[in-house]
Amino acid sequence: MDRERLLLWLRAVLIFTPSSKRIWETSANYDNIIEFMTAVDERSVSGLSEKELQRISRYSVKDAEDIVKHCEELGINIYCYESEGYPDRLKRIANPPAVLFTYGNLDFLNDKCVISVVGSREPSEYSVKITEHICSDLIRRNCLLASGFAGGIDQIANRVAIENGSRPIAVCGTTLESDYPKGSGELKQLIAEKGVVISEYFPGYRPFGNAFVNRNRILTGISNAVLFTECSKESHGLDNVNHAISQGKQVFVVPPHDIYDSRYFGQRDLIRNECQPVFGAEDIVYSLATERYQSLKLVESLGEFTLPAEDSAIFNDGEPKPIKRRKTKRKADSSAEMPVKEVVKPMPEPDLSELDDTQKSICELLKGGNMIADEIASRLNMDISDVLAQLTELELFGTIKSYPGKMFGL
Repeated sequence: MDRERLLLWLRAVLIFTPSSKRIWETSANYDNIIEFMTAVDERSVSGLSEKELQRISRYSVKDAEDIVKHCEELGINIYCYESEGYPDRLKRIANPPAVLFTYGNLDFLNDKCVISVVGSREPSEYSVKITEHICSDLIRRNCLLASGFAGGIDQIANRVAIENGSRPIAVCGTTLESDYPKGSGELKQLIAEKGVVISEYFPGYRPFGNAFVNRNRILTGISNAVLFTECSKESHGLDNVNHAISQGKQVFVVPPHDIYDSRYFGQRDLIRNECQPVFGAEDIVYSLATERYQSLKLVESLGEFTLPAEDSAIFNDGEPKPIKRRKTKRKADSSAEMPVKEVVKPMPEPDLSELDDTQKSICELLKGGNMIADEIASRLNMDISDVLAQLTELELFGTIKSYPGKMFGL
């Protein structure tokens, strides 16, 4: 991608601020970043706020060039939404980061299965042991590990990846050059050498108070699933569940060591709310492989298929290997008639007359095919919580149905 477009994306971030939905809300009617930013400078974009109008005058392409120069001095790579290497999974969430800043390259993310590991900053001995064991086993099964680069469980996952020769992934809630958590610079450098450290904040930027919540949408966005190994009821990491659900990602939970210990109440509640308990890495890869095949409609029922006992190679470059059908011996029946082709009747058009305008818009969108909630929210420019509420109501009406992979369709 040419430098001009990169500078325009950076200037757009300066005007609309990192992690804000506004860049997508205001650019929805424009075909590309050049057309959009031309309209921004002409003040012809509808709905611009007073602060945004002020920032249009304040920030020029020169400010974007200064960011590029500063990043070059710090050894930071820049990926905008249009860049080659920008993660495909992130493009499918409701509010993808317009620009990413990284130590290391993102190129390897698209063809690998990624598991986000979430947990306490002060984990118990039990949780440390379980995290190390499951993470090591996930790596042996060709999965990559991602974390939010806080203390405790997050950094354990990163260290296990490094020790096992894998490519660690860390998503920061601060700028890359920040010393957070304090004293973690050496680990950050190791992760950058072996894998990648990611932030949506350019050097020198001071994120607002919800920066770590914003980080979590990126963490779950680049992942195939989320694994909780320890969390209390008040854990900030539980925000990852909301992002995972809206993005159609599975949530796995290590069962509590003690159901009466408040350190594990978050895990207890997740299991109560139908998140999947796991007892080892095989549970995760089996579930993801099964979901993958169900989503592709390559199986009619799970009973017809078996996974190998040692399934360490289920994921190969991010894709599950073919699952072989059990062979059954049967004598040929020469008198058997040729099978008659089944006539598939077309699905009737759903009755939308009783629905409100928002529900009709969702149904019209789903006529084009199944979608996850995050994609619906992005297409309709709606808040994800409102979309989830509408989907629940439509499912109760019998108008839509949820499918494997947390997809929705008519």
